[in-house]
Amino acid sequence: MRTKVFISVLLVAGLIGAIKVVVSAKHKAVEQEALALAKAQRASELSRPTTPQTAPAVITPEIAPPPPPAEEVKPSLPTPVVEPPPQTIKTQQVAKPKQRKQKPPLQDPDARDALSLVGTDPAAEVYWYYAINDPTIPAGERKDLIEDLNEHGLPDPKHPTADDLPVILRRIQLVEALGPEAMDEANAGAFDEAYKDLINLANIASGAGGQSVK
Repeated sequence: MRTKVFISVLLVAGLIGAIKVVVSAKHKAVEQEALALAKAQRASELSRPTTPQTAPAVITPEIAPPPPPAEEVKPSLPTPVVEPPPQTIKTQQVAKPKQRKQKPPLQDPDARDALSLVGTDPAAEVYWYYAINDPTIPAGERKDLIEDLNEHGLPDPKHPTADDLPVILRRIQLVEALGPEAMDEANAGAFDEAYKDLINLANIASGAGGQSVK
């Protein structure tokens, strides 16, 4: 019995030893295979052409030149003001034109309108007649209403024509009729002056001569 047990132990021990030998052999084979593969990769890397590595470019910063020194601005001196010498202005007396003495405003301006129609409008002649005999109207205004019979209402008193002759003759008739009855010396003198001028205009208009009217 003991002999069988001993033989069994021996068999088991031999089996275990054989297994260890087999495992160790496989382990070595694997290590050798890995080592060969590593050597092959190393040889392959060494056989590749090496690319030279370029050194990184060094960028030199541009340094701007310093600005030129500012020109010194000198303050401008004020321009001296030269005052001209005082001029002596001679005052010259300018002769003032003599102004005509203005006539006072008309007291009866409608009488002037009636005067322009004397010799053509009987109603205007009546108004004019009462105006020259109105004592409330100034003597100078009445005098002008009579003396201006030689021009007021005539187209061109300095150059009367045959067309003006009827009016001129009618005014002569009125002066001849009213002159002797003049209300005062102012009217009487005005009638005399008007009559003389109207006779001259009648002579010019009729072609009988006469003096030129100034």
